[in-house]
Amino acid sequence: MRLEVLTRWEGSPRVRLGALAAGVLGLVATGAGGLAAPREAAYGYLFAFAYWLSLGLGALLILAAFHAARARWPTVLRRPLELMATCCPLFAAFFIPVALSLPLLFPWVRPPPDLGSHGLELLAHKRPYLNVPFFLVRACFYFAVWGAVGGLLYRWSVRQDTEADLGARSVRLTQWQRRLSAGALPVVVLCVSFASLDWLMSLEPLWKSTVYGLYVGCGAVVAALSAVAVLAAAWRGPGQFGALMGPRHFQRLGTLLLAFVCLWAYCGYSQFMLMWVASLPEEVPWYRARLDGGWRQVAVLLAVGHFAVPFFLLLVRRVKQRPRALGLVAAWLLLMRAVDLYWLVVPALHPRALDVHWTALTAWVGVGGLAVAACLALARGSYTVPVRDPFLLHSLEVPES
Repeated sequence: MRLEVLTRWEGSPRVRLGALAAGVLGLVATGAGGLAAPREAAYGYLFAFAYWLSLGLGALLILAAFHAARARWPTVLRRPLELMATCCPLFAAFFIPVALSLPLLFPWVRPPPDLGSHGLELLAHKRPYLNVPFFLVRACFYFAVWGAVGGLLYRWSVRQDTEADLGARSVRLTQWQRRLSAGALPVVVLCVSFASLDWLMSLEPLWKSTVYGLYVGCGAVVAALSAVAVLAAAWRGPGQFGALMGPRHFQRLGTLLLAFVCLWAYCGYSQFMLMWVASLPEEVPWYRARLDGGWRQVAVLLAVGHFAVPFFLLLVRRVKQRPRALGLVAAWLLLMRAVDLYWLVVPALHPRALDVHWTALTAWVGVGGLAVAACLALARGSYTVPVRDPFLLHSLEVPES
Protein backbone atom coordinates (compact mmCIF):
# COMPACT_ATOMS: atom_id res chain seq x y z
CA MET A 1 0.00 0.00 0.00
CA ARG A 2 1.26 3.48 -0.84
CA LEU A 3 1.33 6.14 1.84
CA GLU A 4 -0.77 8.41 -0.35
CA VAL A 5 -3.88 6.25 0.18
CA LEU A 6 -3.68 6.27 3.99
CA THR A 7 -6.73 7.77 5.63
CA ARG A 8 -7.57 8.70 9.17
CA TRP A 9 -9.13 5.90 11.18
CA GLU A 10 -12.71 6.43 12.33
CA GLY A 11 -13.58 3.02 13.71
CA SER A 12 -17.04 1.71 14.47
CA PRO A 13 -19.25 3.64 16.91
CA ARG A 14 -20.95 0.35 17.79
CA VAL A 15 -17.66 -1.16 18.93
CA ARG A 16 -16.82 1.86 21.08
CA LEU A 17 -20.28 2.02 22.62
CA GLY A 18 -20.30 -1.74 23.11
CA ALA A 19 -16.98 -1.62 24.95
CA LEU A 20 -18.20 1.30 27.05
CA ALA A 21 -21.45 -0.48 27.93
CA ALA A 22 -19.62 -3.70 28.79
CA GLY A 23 -17.24 -1.74 30.99
CA VAL A 24 -19.99 0.02 32.91
CA LEU A 25 -22.04 -3.15 33.39
CA GLY A 26 -18.97 -5.11 34.44
CA LEU A 27 -17.99 -2.62 37.11
CA VAL A 28 -21.57 -2.32 38.37
CA ALA A 29 -21.78 -6.12 38.67
CA THR A 30 -18.41 -6.18 40.47
CA GLY A 31 -19.60 -3.53 42.91
CA ALA A 32 -22.78 -5.53 43.57
CA GLY A 33 -20.72 -8.66 44.14
CA GLY A 34 -18.50 -6.73 46.51
CA LEU A 35 -21.46 -6.12 48.81
CA ALA A 36 -21.85 -9.87 49.34
CA ALA A 37 -18.17 -10.91 49.14
CA PRO A 38 -15.97 -7.84 49.63
CA ARG A 39 -12.60 -9.57 49.83
CA GLU A 40 -13.21 -11.78 46.78
CA ALA A 41 -14.37 -8.75 44.79
CA ALA A 42 -11.35 -6.72 45.92
CA TYR A 43 -8.91 -9.42 44.81
CA GLY A 44 -10.76 -9.93 41.54
CA TYR A 45 -10.67 -6.20 40.84
CA LEU A 46 -6.94 -6.03 41.62
CA PHE A 47 -6.34 -8.88 39.16
CA ALA A 48 -8.29 -7.06 36.43
CA PHE A 49 -6.58 -3.76 37.19
CA ALA A 50 -3.13 -5.34 37.02
CA TYR A 51 -3.92 -7.15 33.76
CA TRP A 52 -5.12 -4.18 31.75
CA LEU A 53 -2.55 -1.80 33.20
CA SER A 54 0.21 -4.26 32.25
CA LEU A 55 -0.74 -3.85 28.58
CA GLY A 56 -0.20 -0.09 28.77
CA LEU A 57 3.00 -0.38 30.80
CA GLY A 58 4.42 -3.04 28.50
CA ALA A 59 3.65 -0.81 25.52
CA LEU A 60 5.34 2.15 27.21
CA LEU A 61 8.46 0.08 27.92
CA ILE A 62 8.67 -1.18 24.34
CA LEU A 63 7.98 2.25 22.86
CA ALA A 64 10.64 3.94 24.99
CA ALA A 65 13.12 1.17 24.20
CA PHE A 66 12.50 1.53 20.45
CA HIS A 67 13.10 5.28 20.61
CA ALA A 68 16.14 4.99 22.88
CA ALA A 69 17.70 2.38 20.58
CA ARG A 70 16.95 4.58 17.52
CA ALA A 71 15.22 1.59 15.95
CA ARG A 72 13.73 2.32 12.53
CA TRP A 73 11.96 -0.87 11.48
CA PRO A 74 9.23 -0.72 14.22
CA THR A 75 8.00 2.71 13.04
CA VAL A 76 5.09 1.14 11.15
CA LEU A 77 3.74 -0.58 14.28
CA ARG A 78 4.45 2.25 16.72
CA ARG A 79 1.02 3.93 16.82
CA PRO A 80 -0.79 1.09 18.67
CA LEU A 81 1.99 1.15 21.28
CA GLU A 82 1.55 4.92 21.65
CA LEU A 83 -2.19 4.58 22.10
CA MET A 84 -1.87 1.89 24.77
CA ALA A 85 0.88 3.78 26.57
CA THR A 86 -0.93 7.10 26.64
CA CYS A 87 -3.97 5.47 28.27
CA CYS A 88 -1.95 4.66 31.42
CA PRO A 89 -3.17 7.81 33.27
CA LEU A 90 -6.71 6.46 32.95
CA PHE A 91 -5.72 3.77 35.43
CA ALA A 92 -5.18 6.40 38.09
CA ALA A 93 -8.98 6.54 38.24
CA PHE A 94 -9.18 2.75 38.19
CA PHE A 95 -6.76 2.71 41.12
CA ILE A 96 -9.30 4.43 43.41
CA PRO A 97 -11.17 1.19 44.25
CA VAL A 98 -7.82 -0.44 45.05
CA ALA A 99 -6.95 2.42 47.39
CA LEU A 100 -10.33 2.12 49.08
CA SER A 101 -9.83 -1.63 49.53
CA LEU A 102 -6.37 -1.52 51.12
CA PRO A 103 -7.47 -3.14 54.43
CA LEU A 104 -9.11 -5.99 52.47
CA LEU A 105 -6.10 -6.62 50.26
CA PHE A 106 -2.91 -5.97 52.18
CA PRO A 107 -2.21 -7.55 55.59
CA TRP A 108 0.35 -4.88 56.42
CA VAL A 109 -2.42 -2.26 56.70
CA ARG A 110 -3.95 -3.99 59.74
CA PRO A 111 -1.61 -6.87 60.70
CA PRO A 112 -3.65 -9.86 61.95
CA PRO A 113 -2.55 -11.49 65.23
CA ASP A 114 -2.17 -14.91 63.57
CA LEU A 115 1.04 -13.70 61.88
CA GLY A 116 2.84 -14.49 65.13
CA SER A 117 5.35 -12.44 67.01
CA HIS A 118 8.10 -12.98 64.44
CA GLY A 119 5.86 -11.94 61.54
CA LEU A 120 4.63 -8.88 63.38
CA GLU A 121 8.22 -7.92 64.15
CA LEU A 122 9.19 -8.21 60.48
CA LEU A 123 6.25 -6.04 59.48
CA ALA A 124 7.29 -3.46 62.06
CA HIS A 125 10.70 -3.23 60.38
CA LYS A 126 8.98 -2.69 57.01
CA ARG A 127 6.62 -0.04 58.36
CA PRO A 128 8.70 2.95 57.09
CA TYR A 129 8.02 1.70 53.56
CA LEU A 130 4.77 -0.24 53.91
CA ASN A 131 2.39 2.37 55.26
CA VAL A 132 -0.75 3.80 53.67
CA PRO A 133 0.33 7.45 53.15
CA PHE A 134 3.66 6.53 51.54
CA PHE A 135 1.93 3.79 49.51
CA LEU A 136 -0.48 6.33 48.02
CA VAL A 137 2.26 8.90 47.40
CA ARG A 138 4.28 6.33 45.49
CA ALA A 139 1.23 5.41 43.41
CA CYS A 140 0.71 9.06 42.49
CA PHE A 141 4.35 9.31 41.46
CA TYR A 142 4.13 6.19 39.30
CA PHE A 143 1.08 7.45 37.42
CA ALA A 144 2.64 10.91 37.01
CA VAL A 145 5.76 9.42 35.40
CA TRP A 146 3.87 7.05 33.14
CA GLY A 147 1.38 9.72 32.15
CA ALA A 148 4.03 12.34 31.39
CA VAL A 149 6.26 10.06 29.31
CA GLY A 150 3.48 8.27 27.44
CA GLY A 151 1.51 11.47 26.89
CA LEU A 152 4.46 13.43 25.51
CA LEU A 153 5.54 10.63 23.18
CA TYR A 154 2.03 10.33 21.78
CA ARG A 155 1.51 14.11 21.57
CA TRP A 156 4.75 14.68 19.66
CA SER A 157 4.06 11.74 17.33
CA VAL A 158 0.55 12.97 16.49
CA ARG A 159 1.81 16.54 16.04
CA GLN A 160 4.33 15.16 13.57
CA ASP A 161 1.47 13.80 11.44
CA THR A 162 0.38 17.36 10.66
CA GLU A 163 3.77 18.51 9.38
CA ALA A 164 3.63 19.62 5.76
CA ASP A 165 6.92 17.97 4.85
CA LEU A 166 9.73 15.93 6.31
CA GLY A 167 11.78 18.99 7.14
CA ALA A 168 13.69 20.17 10.17
CA ARG A 169 10.54 20.46 12.31
CA SER A 170 9.60 16.82 11.75
CA VAL A 171 13.12 15.60 12.47
CA ARG A 172 13.23 17.70 15.64
CA LEU A 173 10.08 16.03 16.94
CA THR A 174 11.71 12.64 16.36
CA GLN A 175 14.78 13.83 18.28
CA TRP A 176 12.59 14.94 21.19
CA GLN A 177 10.98 11.50 21.37
CA ARG A 178 14.33 9.76 21.32
CA ARG A 179 15.89 11.99 23.97
CA LEU A 180 12.91 11.75 26.29
CA SER A 181 12.81 7.97 25.93
CA ALA A 182 16.52 7.53 26.58
CA GLY A 183 16.36 9.69 29.70
CA ALA A 184 13.05 8.42 31.06
CA LEU A 185 13.39 4.69 30.33
CA PRO A 186 15.33 3.88 33.55
CA VAL A 187 12.77 5.81 35.62
CA VAL A 188 9.86 4.07 33.89
CA VAL A 189 11.45 0.66 34.51
CA LEU A 190 11.99 1.44 38.18
CA CYS A 191 8.39 2.65 38.54
CA VAL A 192 7.08 -0.56 36.96
CA SER A 193 9.28 -2.64 39.25
CA PHE A 194 8.31 -0.82 42.44
CA ALA A 195 4.63 -0.78 41.46
CA SER A 196 4.70 -4.56 41.09
CA LEU A 197 6.24 -4.84 44.55
CA ASP A 198 3.68 -2.46 46.07
CA TRP A 199 0.51 -3.73 44.40
CA LEU A 200 1.24 -7.45 43.97
CA MET A 201 4.14 -8.71 46.07
CA SER A 202 3.02 -6.90 49.23
CA LEU A 203 -0.17 -8.96 49.21
CA GLU A 204 2.07 -11.33 51.16
CA PRO A 205 4.42 -8.87 52.86
CA LEU A 206 6.54 -11.44 54.70
CA TRP A 207 7.74 -12.84 51.37
CA LYS A 208 10.39 -11.21 49.20
CA SER A 209 12.07 -11.77 45.85
CA THR A 210 14.65 -9.75 43.93
CA VAL A 211 13.40 -11.13 40.59
CA TYR A 212 9.71 -10.39 41.05
CA GLY A 213 9.69 -6.97 39.39
CA LEU A 214 11.55 -8.27 36.34
CA TYR A 215 9.19 -11.25 36.12
CA VAL A 216 6.10 -9.03 36.14
CA GLY A 217 7.69 -6.52 33.75
CA CYS A 218 8.63 -9.21 31.22
CA GLY A 219 5.08 -10.53 31.36
CA ALA A 220 3.80 -7.02 30.65
CA VAL A 221 6.06 -6.71 27.59
CA VAL A 222 4.89 -10.11 26.31
CA ALA A 223 1.28 -8.98 26.71
CA ALA A 224 1.86 -5.67 24.89
CA LEU A 225 3.69 -7.33 22.00
CA SER A 226 0.91 -9.91 21.79
CA ALA A 227 -1.71 -7.15 21.66
CA VAL A 228 0.15 -5.46 18.78
CA ALA A 229 0.39 -8.77 16.90
CA VAL A 230 -3.35 -9.40 17.32
CA LEU A 231 -4.19 -5.87 16.14
CA ALA A 232 -1.80 -6.13 13.18
CA ALA A 233 -3.43 -9.39 12.12
CA ALA A 234 -6.93 -7.90 12.50
CA TRP A 235 -6.38 -4.37 11.16
CA ARG A 236 -5.37 -5.11 7.58
CA GLY A 237 -7.99 -3.02 5.81
CA PRO A 238 -7.36 0.18 3.82
CA GLY A 239 -5.63 2.83 5.88
CA GLN A 240 -4.76 0.50 8.75
CA PHE A 241 -1.25 -0.20 9.96
CA GLY A 242 -1.51 -3.99 9.54
CA ALA A 243 -1.90 -3.56 5.78
CA LEU A 244 1.53 -1.89 5.64
CA MET A 245 3.23 -4.76 7.45
CA GLY A 246 4.76 -7.53 5.40
CA PRO A 247 6.13 -10.96 6.34
CA ARG A 248 9.41 -9.42 7.47
CA HIS A 249 7.68 -7.12 9.95
CA PHE A 250 5.67 -9.98 11.39
CA GLN A 251 8.78 -12.12 11.58
CA ARG A 252 10.64 -9.49 13.59
CA LEU A 253 7.64 -8.93 15.82
CA GLY A 254 7.38 -12.68 16.40
CA THR A 255 11.09 -12.89 17.16
CA LEU A 256 10.75 -10.16 19.78
CA LEU A 257 7.80 -12.02 21.26
CA LEU A 258 9.85 -15.22 21.39
CA ALA A 259 12.72 -13.43 23.15
CA PHE A 260 10.51 -12.02 25.90
CA VAL A 261 8.63 -15.31 26.35
CA CYS A 262 12.02 -16.90 27.03
CA LEU A 263 13.04 -14.08 29.37
CA TRP A 264 9.76 -14.37 31.29
CA ALA A 265 10.30 -18.11 31.69
CA TYR A 266 13.92 -17.60 32.73
CA CYS A 267 12.93 -15.13 35.46
CA GLY A 268 10.20 -17.43 36.73
CA TYR A 269 12.48 -20.46 36.77
CA SER A 270 15.35 -18.57 38.40
CA GLN A 271 13.11 -17.33 41.19
CA PHE A 272 11.66 -20.80 41.80
CA MET A 273 14.99 -22.63 41.60
CA LEU A 274 16.81 -20.33 44.02
CA MET A 275 14.03 -20.52 46.61
CA TRP A 276 13.66 -24.27 46.21
CA VAL A 277 17.38 -24.79 46.79
CA ALA A 278 17.54 -22.42 49.78
CA SER A 279 14.26 -23.67 51.30
CA LEU A 280 14.10 -20.79 53.77
CA PRO A 281 11.04 -20.53 56.04
CA GLU A 282 10.19 -16.98 54.87
CA GLU A 283 10.37 -17.95 51.17
CA VAL A 284 8.71 -21.37 50.98
CA PRO A 285 5.12 -20.37 51.96
CA TRP A 286 4.61 -18.24 48.83
CA TYR A 287 5.27 -21.24 46.59
CA ARG A 288 3.44 -23.66 48.85
CA ALA A 289 0.34 -21.52 48.40
CA ARG A 290 0.70 -21.75 44.61
CA LEU A 291 1.91 -25.32 44.15
CA ASP A 292 -0.40 -27.18 46.54
CA GLY A 293 -3.96 -28.18 45.81
CA GLY A 294 -5.60 -26.94 42.62
CA TRP A 295 -3.07 -24.17 42.08
CA ARG A 296 -0.48 -26.76 41.01
CA GLN A 297 -2.43 -27.42 37.82
CA VAL A 298 -2.42 -23.68 37.13
CA ALA A 299 1.37 -23.59 37.58
CA VAL A 300 1.74 -26.50 35.14
CA LEU A 301 -0.56 -24.71 32.68
CA LEU A 302 1.69 -21.64 32.86
CA ALA A 303 4.84 -23.66 32.28
CA VAL A 304 3.32 -25.37 29.26
CA GLY A 305 0.99 -22.70 27.89
CA HIS A 306 2.97 -19.54 28.61
CA PHE A 307 6.35 -20.98 27.65
CA ALA A 308 6.62 -24.41 26.04
CA VAL A 309 3.82 -24.16 23.46
CA PRO A 310 4.53 -20.58 22.25
CA PHE A 311 8.28 -21.25 22.39
CA PHE A 312 8.15 -24.09 19.88
CA LEU A 313 5.56 -22.36 17.70
CA LEU A 314 7.54 -19.13 17.52
CA LEU A 315 10.65 -21.03 16.46
CA VAL A 316 8.90 -21.73 13.14
CA ARG A 317 9.60 -19.00 10.61
CA ARG A 318 6.34 -19.55 8.72
CA VAL A 319 4.30 -19.09 11.88
CA LYS A 320 5.96 -15.74 12.56
CA GLN A 321 5.60 -14.53 8.98
CA ARG A 322 1.89 -15.25 8.65
CA PRO A 323 -0.34 -12.62 10.28
CA ARG A 324 -3.15 -15.00 11.20
CA ALA A 325 -0.85 -17.64 12.67
CA LEU A 326 1.12 -15.11 14.72
CA GLY A 327 -2.13 -13.46 15.79
CA LEU A 328 -3.47 -16.76 17.13
CA VAL A 329 -0.28 -17.41 19.11
CA ALA A 330 -0.43 -13.85 20.46
CA ALA A 331 -4.09 -14.22 21.46
CA TRP A 332 -3.18 -17.38 23.36
CA LEU A 333 -0.41 -15.50 25.17
CA LEU A 334 -2.87 -12.79 26.18
CA LEU A 335 -5.01 -15.50 27.77
CA MET A 336 -1.96 -16.95 29.52
CA ARG A 337 -1.12 -13.49 30.84
CA ALA A 338 -4.50 -13.42 32.56
CA VAL A 339 -3.84 -16.86 34.07
CA ASP A 340 -0.39 -15.73 35.22
CA LEU A 341 -1.68 -12.64 37.02
CA TYR A 342 -4.57 -14.57 38.58
CA TRP A 343 -2.00 -17.09 39.86
CA LEU A 344 0.02 -14.24 41.36
CA VAL A 345 -2.89 -12.48 43.05
CA VAL A 346 -5.64 -14.82 44.22
CA PRO A 347 -3.61 -17.46 46.13
CA ALA A 348 -2.86 -14.71 48.65
CA LEU A 349 -6.56 -14.93 49.56
CA HIS A 350 -7.11 -18.66 48.99
CA PRO A 351 -3.77 -20.44 49.55
CA ARG A 352 -3.57 -24.08 48.45
CA ALA A 353 -7.18 -24.16 47.22
CA LEU A 354 -8.04 -23.12 43.68
CA ASP A 355 -10.84 -20.58 43.71
CA VAL A 356 -12.39 -18.67 40.81
CA HIS A 357 -14.92 -16.05 41.92
CA TRP A 358 -17.26 -14.55 39.33
CA THR A 359 -16.34 -10.99 40.31
CA ALA A 360 -12.90 -11.52 38.78
CA LEU A 361 -14.54 -11.98 35.37
CA THR A 362 -16.89 -9.02 35.75
CA ALA A 363 -14.02 -6.82 36.92
CA TRP A 364 -11.91 -7.96 33.96
CA VAL A 365 -14.73 -7.06 31.57
CA GLY A 366 -15.44 -3.79 33.39
CA VAL A 367 -11.90 -2.42 33.50
CA GLY A 368 -11.08 -3.78 30.06
CA GLY A 369 -14.24 -2.43 28.47
CA LEU A 370 -13.62 1.11 29.67
CA ALA A 371 -9.91 0.95 28.79
CA VAL A 372 -10.64 -0.32 25.26
CA ALA A 373 -13.34 2.31 24.78
CA ALA A 374 -10.90 5.04 25.84
CA CYS A 375 -8.22 3.81 23.44
CA LEU A 376 -10.67 3.60 20.53
CA ALA A 377 -11.96 7.09 21.26
CA LEU A 378 -8.40 8.42 21.37
CA ALA A 379 -7.51 6.71 18.09
CA ARG A 380 -10.57 8.06 16.28
CA GLY A 381 -9.69 10.63 13.67
CA SER A 382 -5.95 9.90 13.62
CA TYR A 383 -3.70 7.80 11.42
CA THR A 384 -2.83 4.27 12.49
CA VAL A 385 0.82 4.89 11.57
CA PRO A 386 3.04 7.95 12.14
CA VAL A 387 2.68 9.12 8.54
CA ARG A 388 5.22 11.97 8.77
CA ASP A 389 7.91 10.17 10.68
CA PRO A 390 11.14 10.55 8.70
CA PHE A 391 11.91 6.84 9.08
CA LEU A 392 8.54 5.41 8.05
CA LEU A 393 9.68 4.66 4.51
CA HIS A 394 12.76 2.93 5.88
CA SER A 395 10.49 0.88 8.12
CA LEU A 396 8.33 -0.18 5.17
CA GLU A 397 11.41 -1.33 3.30
CA VAL A 398 12.88 -3.31 6.18
CA PRO A 399 15.48 -5.78 4.82
CA GLU A 400 15.29 -9.53 5.14
CA SER A 401 16.75 -10.80 8.43
